[in-house]
Amino acid sequence: MPRSTKEQTGKKLRDAVVAEAVENGIGTVGVSAVVARAKVSAGTVYVHYQNKDDMLARVYMDLKAELHARITDGLETTNTTELIREMWFNMFAFVSERPRDFLFLEYCSTAKLLNPDQQRVVDGYTEDIGDVLQRGIDDGTLAPLDRRLLTLMLIAPAERLARRAVLSGENIPTETIEQIFDRVWLSISNSA
Repeated sequence: MPRSTKEQTGKKLRDAVVAEAVENGIGTVGVSAVVARAKVSAGTVYVHYQNKDDMLARVYMDLKAELHARITDGLETTNTTELIREMWFNMFAFVSERPRDFLFLEYCSTAKLLNPDQQRVVDGYTEDIGDVLQRGIDDGTLAPLDRRLLTLMLIAPAERLARRAVLSGENIPTETIEQIFDRVWLSISNSA
């Protein structure tokens, strides 16, 4: 049997961390459970991570970067309405393709896992989204509301719908996603 590459082993570890956290909770994730689930030796974890906290934080950061890249794919779109719509639907594509990763991100977002440098990166992702919304305010597409309020109004329904779908194991019909986006759009757009 051929040996796994470092990248393949890293993916097995990451998947094991996510599965442990989603199935049993962030607080119960331990190196021994991850090792057993990934079917690797205990020392292998320490080739990839310094300790349990580093393991959780780095898996979170990797997945957060992937989600952010997915959501912001298409930032070159000049039509702000289309850009925001595309971002919304890109998030749902990530959720439907990677439901466990989405739940892991949700669970970890409140767990205070990140060091200050990692938190700055995550804050930068939030700022990227805020910049898109500011662009919408500036060009008159969005209502002239505080960016934080616009973010909440846009993202909270999406996250709630996604979480419900992931936890129930049901797919969200595209028509439902479109309907909800259209209703949310009525509340944040400048065309009343």
